[in-house]
Amino acid sequence: DSYKCTQCDKFYKCRKAVKSHFRIVHLKQKRVNTFPCTQCPKTFISLTRLKTHKLDEHDIDDRLKCNACDKMFNLKRALLKHMNVYHMMGERITCSMCDYECYDKESLRKHLFKHKKSKDYHCQFCKKSFLRKSNLQFHERIHTGDKRKVCAECGQAFVQKASLNYHMAKYHPEFWRLT
Repeated sequence: DSYKCTQCDKFYKCRKAVKSHFRIVHLKQKRVNTFPCTQCPKTFISLTRLKTHKLDEHDIDDRLKCNACDKMFNLKRALLKHMNVYHMMGERITCSMCDYECYDKESLRKHLFKHKKSKDYHCQFCKKSFLRKSNLQFHERIHTGDKRKVCAECGQAFVQKASLNYHMAKYHPEFWRLT
């Protein structure tokens, strides 16, 4: 599948990309949410493209590195969670109902649902029930069309992160692994 610009016959892999191109190039609208490079005057439509540019053009890798295993992270909170979970650098937390131990509150919270038996959260649109309120809320977005996962490259929106990942792999493979 490909989409063609009606003004200049340029082809794009998805509809949102050709719309963005048309708006910026032919309607001369400014890009929103631009990400400026600190090393040169260039700006980028997404953080992913800025990071790729900085690495390719300026040899700058501004990701955060785990000191224990050299794994790289874009966000500080992701690095901290990784260090707690995989390198046990946080304070040990024990489940009050069994001998399960972990190093972060989020893991314990998820674990506690294993002790829960009743599905107290019911979908208002169909007959499905859930143990967790968050799972119900996520499920109901399928019925309401609430799409919160947005492609940083072309703006297309999805209900599920898995759908966004598939879209990135298919239509933006050069940026997919960097996010």
